[in-house]
Amino acid sequence: MPKGHDGPSGRLALTLTIAALALPPLAAPLAGQAPETYDTAMVDASGHLHIVTTDRRQIQPPKDADQLGFDKAAISPDRLAVGWLALFPNCCTSYPIPLKLVVYVSGRVHTFVGTGLPVWKWRFDSTSKQVAFYQETVHGGMGGHYEVRDIATGRLVAQYEPHDSGPPPPWVAPVAVP
Repeated sequence: MPKGHDGPSGRLALTLTIAALALPPLAAPLAGQAPETYDTAMVDASGHLHIVTTDRRQIQPPKDADQLGFDKAAISPDRLAVGWLALFPNCCTSYPIPLKLVVYVSGRVHTFVGTGLPVWKWRFDSTSKQVAFYQETVHGGMGGHYEVRDIATGRLVAQYEPHDSGPPPPWVAPVAVP
């Protein structure tokens, strides 16, 4: 065993490293396998999300802890991703509020919370690689916040704050609230 890797913890770390390198990521398609494509995404009357792939497989994503339901499900233009808003209880309203934007791609979940305010409106961009969304306080009037995020990395691509910025960039229009 190489120096510095002796003892139980060193052997465990080396074993885990070898295992991690030897196993392909479980959520990623196998080499040469076509990526998962989606046919429909709908929220039923009881608040559950149902996704159907183009090969007719049924996917029902689980709810997060404390999540009450799903809303505004949509399929990306290239049909390789499904997005939705996750609804959570709120102390001060009689209805749940959308605190997370979630995007599902071939078994992998990407979650976006922005500033932590409710996400009221969102969309995929035309390339299906990014999402844009609008956040605002529950009853509005405190100043909205807009973001564009890269789906694969979660990286903030752009943001816009109407109260301290000039005219909005073109990507704001599809998610702008009148």
